[in-house]
Amino acid sequence: MQSEIANQTNMSRAALQAARGSGGSKIRHCRRFHGYDYSRGASLFVTFAVKGRRPAFGRVEGDKVSLSAAGQAAVATIHAENQRQGAAVHAVASVVMPDHIHLRLVLAPTAEPEPLRLVGQFVANVKRWTRVRAAEADCAIEWEDGYHDHICVSRFINEKVDAYIGYNPLKYTLMHGADAPLKVHEPLISPRLPDEEWWTAVGNVELLAPERRIAAVSISRTLRPEDMPAVTGRLLAAARSGWVVASTFISPGELAVWRALEAERLPCIKAVSDPLKMVYRPRVEETAAFAEGRLAVVSRECPPVISRYDAWHGMGAALAQAAAASGGGTGAYIHRKGGLASPRWEFRGQAAGAARKCGLKGHTYQVETSQHEQGGPSGRTSPGKTRPLA
Repeated sequence: MQSEIANQTNMSRAALQAARGSGGSKIRHCRRFHGYDYSRGASLFVTFAVKGRRPAFGRVEGDKVSLSAAGQAAVATIHAENQRQGAAVHAVASVVMPDHIHLRLVLAPTAEPEPLRLVGQFVANVKRWTRVRAAEADCAIEWEDGYHDHICVSRFINEKVDAYIGYNPLKYTLMHGADAPLKVHEPLISPRLPDEEWWTAVGNVELLAPERRIAAVSISRTLRPEDMPAVTGRLLAAARSGWVVASTFISPGELAVWRALEAERLPCIKAVSDPLKMVYRPRVEETAAFAEGRLAVVSRECPPVISRYDAWHGMGAALAQAAAASGGGTGAYIHRKGGLASPRWEFRGQAAGAARKCGLKGHTYQVETSQHEQGGPSGRTSPGKTRPLA
């Protein structure tokens, strides 16, 4: 029985090798979309690198790449491949980085039995003719074997990939440049934060300065879509007047606020529960915000036994306490729990007197802080008493 299974396994491996072709596939870490018919056409995000990651193509300066002769040869080669008559593959977005190249390739519908070979051929041509053109300028180029590819299955993903390609030089500068705003501050020292807690941050940490007015906002999933214009409008009005909105930006309501702040290029603080690594890798939509100094990402170390759910909720409570620690800031919890006819705004983490002076217009309710919220002996959080603000 065991020999039968072994024979079947060997036959499967042999069939796989035959399907890949002689010599095996040169494509590494490919993410094939199982069940997709590539003969219908496809959009693919492709990356390939110089051997040893040697910066042969130039250096990054700000949001541009200052290309060497080899880098110019790579750009010329990509352009030439796009001009081939009758070609089934075209690069619609590209960037030549110092040690690698990103492309978004569009594969046209084709009758070829193995459509992805056309993508491999495009990459092979770029590598070969870049090497030839660079050699004419006395630059020797050696490539890593193969390439990485990822299919883009929607317009949204295509737009994200194009933005990623466009922002790549700027992201490199943010991560590795002279100022390197994406290098993590560890630990983060601030009068707003308890000395016994370990916080880290990346980006413009001046947004946490003691004199800043911070509104730490948590928005419940009980809010309805029709509530969001009014809620977002209040927070935008506060942000325009100098408040810094802080949130985990996870719930649908919080994400709507994030998009509104980003559209008006207003500063904000984003809290995450995951530990920040030495150099932060930004999401596409965060790149410009970091470059313009209007975003800080903060994280607090949590016990390893705590669940991810509790960690996120704990970050919301910790943000409210940090916001109220100085600068006249406040925490706000917005919900429609208990069958409320309209959203309720509840202040958290500050005294009633400070709430009256906070200046965050439109807030009508405040939750008084109990001894447990202030770090009482039980360690459990009491919801407090809700009453209208004077």
